[in-house]
Amino acid sequence: MAASDRLDQLVELTGNISNAFTIALYKVNEDNKTLFLRHHISLSSNFNAEAKVNFGEGPVGTVAQNKQPFLEEYLEKKPIKLYQYNKKENLKSFLAIPVSHKKLEGVLVIDSKESYSFPAKQQKIIAGLARQMAWELDQEKQSTLSDSPPKLIFRDLVSYSRFIAESSNKKRLIERLINIPPSILTYDAHAVIWFDSNKVGKILDLRGFDQSVVNISIHLGKGLAGSCAKNRCPILLRSTEGHNGVIFGIEEDKERPFLSLMAAPISFNQQLYGVMVCGSKTAGSFSDLELDALTLMTDSAGSSVFCAETKEQWNYNKNLDQIVGIPNRRFLTQHGDALEKDLLKNGKSACFLSLKIKNLPEIYSSFGVKHGDLFQRGIASTISSTLPSPKYIFKFSETIYIVILVDQELSEVQPFKIKLEKVLNSAPLFVEGKPMQVCAELGVACFPDNGKTISQLIEASLYETTSKLFHKTTMTL
Repeated sequence: MAASDRLDQLVELTGNISNAFTIALYKVNEDNKTLFLRHHISLSSNFNAEAKVNFGEGPVGTVAQNKQPFLEEYLEKKPIKLYQYNKKENLKSFLAIPVSHKKLEGVLVIDSKESYSFPAKQQKIIAGLARQMAWELDQEKQSTLSDSPPKLIFRDLVSYSRFIAESSNKKRLIERLINIPPSILTYDAHAVIWFDSNKVGKILDLRGFDQSVVNISIHLGKGLAGSCAKNRCPILLRSTEGHNGVIFGIEEDKERPFLSLMAAPISFNQQLYGVMVCGSKTAGSFSDLELDALTLMTDSAGSSVFCAETKEQWNYNKNLDQIVGIPNRRFLTQHGDALEKDLLKNGKSACFLSLKIKNLPEIYSSFGVKHGDLFQRGIASTISSTLPSPKYIFKFSETIYIVILVDQELSEVQPFKIKLEKVLNSAPLFVEGKPMQVCAELGVACFPDNGKTISQLIEASLYETTSKLFHKTTMTL
């Protein structure tokens, strides 16, 4: 049960045993000069819950100042002014007692319309309950004092975690992770480790730790970093005394200069991306609070990576042909400059092969959409299995495929081109038992002989296809 709930129940219990018309617990303000209402139960519609009482003002303020109980019985004969009511109430008795633990915590006020007095035995019981209230108020105050600094830090922590989550790429993300403001987290050393698809980690940024570890591989379950990565769970070593001191999976840091260590995973939905390790030369520097702060920031980093990957995948999927699932013309247009920079280099060769399906409209007309789509997937599969790697295959238009054959001369490509043309045109393609005859024309252009850019080379390969078609048509005529 929370301390505030226990305190409220104590007030209610005291009110019940004293037949109170109103019971009110006033708490000492931080200025130690005024009292404000902490909890009350009243049968009066005139009770002023907003009233603040100055020390020395009225019966309640006098009790706070003198720290002595105040009891007034038979109020009908000698009424007193009470600031907690907006209008006069016909009370029969009134009791105010100090609520003290190590010092004054507040004042408990009880009045009654039923009893003219508070018997000594009843006062003793109320005094005992008031001491319990004082202890609860003291605990409540201590909790508030201990919680205040984290609240201030928490505001900065949330803001910086959002800043990390909004990182546009991995480089910027790591820059933000290693530049955590000292107001949020302080440490003497850090390491950011990134894991590849084989779950082997490499240190991308290191400060404070021995530089000899920068090139080692971190394996799951090995050392502090590897254990954190394997379990996808933060680890805290308040003191490294009694531990083997292995941080990155080898017996490094023989002198064990770091007396407090913690590590938190960079992950999202059990997908591990990396780990951040922090070290301090002072034992006990890291507590659960620091570990929680680090974990919140590494979780934000994980969500940032996931969002970036999702966006990248969405952009990639947007540029895939919806039927055969390979990059389309839009992809080629958007990434053309990067492909040219990577593939079309001086001293290197590359061949562009174009393939045009001449009878695709007839296929769809004769066999329907379902079989027409399967027909196209069969052609894409045939292209992929027949032509040598490395290669890039694109769906340039509804009827045209473009294949970039990397680091290959025309003399090397020609046999594969002839083979592909023969495979496609000589025998029908069977789709769910139905034979579908392919009618395809192929053309080849080479870098740098037929062009210096991707668009020039595609145009040259398509021109060869058109020329062949024109030549065949002329021969037929």
